[in-house]
Amino acid sequence: MLARPRALGLALCALALTLAACGESGGQEPAGLDDVRSSPVATTPAATQEATPDDEPAPTEHAFPEAGVTIVTPPPSGPAEEAALTTFVAFAREWRWSLGELRLSEELTGLAAAPVVDEVERSLEYQVDNGIRYGGQMVITPVVEESSDTLVVLGGCVDGSEVVLIDDGEERAPDGVDQHPVIPMRAVLANDGSGWRVNENALDEDASC
Repeated sequence: MLARPRALGLALCALALTLAACGESGGQEPAGLDDVRSSPVATTPAATQEATPDDEPAPTEHAFPEAGVTIVTPPPSGPAEEAALTTFVAFAREWRWSLGELRLSEELTGLAAAPVVDEVERSLEYQVDNGIRYGGQMVITPVVEESSDTLVVLGGCVDGSEVVLIDDGEERAPDGVDQHPVIPMRAVLANDGSGWRVNENALDEDASC
């Protein structure tokens, strides 16, 4: 993806490849995320209708405009799913912030395993070498496909239709977004006893969600 990345593919590099391992233990947001660049997690119900006792719980919107990403998570069915989704939200925020700021978030080294961090660093090196960075807003909507006490598999979609490529100060739409503005994602999170980590992430850049 780094040799001749489609611009959206580069913007989504950390999600587009098979990667490994990020996270924090339990259902708490990882430490250090409330630094000066990041606002507290904005968690608001995504549903617009008033809930009734028969309604399903509404998804939760985690908006990070300073990082250029919004993650809309489904209601967790238990503590394991809640912890895994919290990890995924934290990772997505720090990864997207890194691509916009052209420097690796220090939080990623605690959230992600070496293969994930290495891939993000390679993408950042490509961006610096080619004078490009990413702006605009991305929306990630994961759904839980499988879950257990130690493993959660996420499917879902990534909407990059509002992402912009900033090339030597000029903004344009990333390549490929017009054909596939919303693409499928897959993430596998596991807890080996030391905390939840993203063990695999992938995007299908040639499909629409």
